[in-house]
Amino acid sequence: MKKEIGRRSWRRGGIALGLGALSVTLGACGASGAGSNPLTVGIFHAYSGPNAAYGPEAAAGCYPAVKLINAAGGVLGHTFQCKPYDSKGDPADAVPAANQLIATTPSLAGVLGGGTSTATAVVPIFNSGHIPVFSTTGQSSFDTSTDAYFWRILSPDAAQGSAMAAAAKRLGFTRIATVFGNDSSAQGSAPAAIAGVKALGLDLVANQTLAIDQASYSSQVEQLIAARPQVIISEADPQTSATYLSELKQLGSLVPMITDPVSQEPPWIQAVSGVITKAALQQLDYIVTVYSSPSTQAYEVYTKALMASKAQVPQPGQWDSDLYSVSDYDSVNIMALAMLASHSTKPRIFNGWITKVTSPSPGAEVVHTFAEGKAALEKGRTIQYVGAVGPTVFNQYHNSGQSFGIERNHNGNFVLSILLTPAEVNAAAGQ
Repeated sequence: MKKEIGRRSWRRGGIALGLGALSVTLGACGASGAGSNPLTVGIFHAYSGPNAAYGPEAAAGCYPAVKLINAAGGVLGHTFQCKPYDSKGDPADAVPAANQLIATTPSLAGVLGGGTSTATAVVPIFNSGHIPVFSTTGQSSFDTSTDAYFWRILSPDAAQGSAMAAAAKRLGFTRIATVFGNDSSAQGSAPAAIAGVKALGLDLVANQTLAIDQASYSSQVEQLIAARPQVIISEADPQTSATYLSELKQLGSLVPMITDPVSQEPPWIQAVSGVITKAALQQLDYIVTVYSSPSTQAYEVYTKALMASKAQVPQPGQWDSDLYSVSDYDSVNIMALAMLASHSTKPRIFNGWITKVTSPSPGAEVVHTFAEGKAALEKGRTIQYVGAVGPTVFNQYHNSGQSFGIERNHNGNFVLSILLTPAEVNAAAGQ
């Protein structure tokens, strides 16, 4: 899914947040003594390089969660803090950075990160270090992960690709072209999208894989025009997408696009709208993304906390509809509630309680915020946390997943147009 999502190709956006701002610790210290040391949630994402937007995206989930946890009195005498660690989006840099993170952070409670380009390299490191990692990778290799400390809330890339094909069918298109970058993020969803087009009986008139960030794609553009597609299913980074669509526009052949959350990110929007115009982008783009209703209590609490975190998250409004940010918010809450339920802040202990605070069970009290969960646990009750992304029910491989919807961009506001049914997505997946 999104860049490096996800999965997470360029789906993490918003480069306004500087690294220095991310190191701010939220909340005062808790009780005195050993329990007064803040627990650290590491934001292990790219803060530099072509994927430098991923870190700020995750920060938009971490800081609001920590703000509310600390406001509710923290966990077992501890407050929380978010701290950034730059993976640079490259395994060669991410491996030593992950080892250093573990070695130098004795209060490390968990990690948000391990995107598509680095997950294979760093998840085993966090797993060996007994550190829970809520990853944004969409790689299919994690669909049956046996790493005890690996957790994935959002659907993998394959499901994203199937949903994009299902969207083409639902929208009534029959002649489909697929255009994906050759990076690992885009290629995570490309095979499923292509297979989905075929499974649904649609006509795949062109299938292109673009070497990313080239100066021109004129030959591919000419081939696409000759194929006469009604719609393009696509994921590529901002520069690649802008170059390709600019040349398509020059030849007068822009057609509707079905994209993934990459096209919700500010860098992608800026690059593409700069070459085909903002009006054309909004008219032509159908964005397929995991969907959670923003009108639920849990989502509204997230939004309020996000908007109150301007000191740590500049321009917070840009993240309000980004479910990757929202899923990171839920991830921090889940870890904190697992600590309370297990009566321990030690990752080796509370990690085993993550499913116990998220799974439905007879008599469990459904809670939508950390404060609600803490109050229920203090009364000795069993809880099921249903957060801003909706129910998070992990399978035996620590994978969860959500519904998909088709959204449209209305002047920066992403509005649900169509909610895809599980049956539609499953049909595209050949199920």
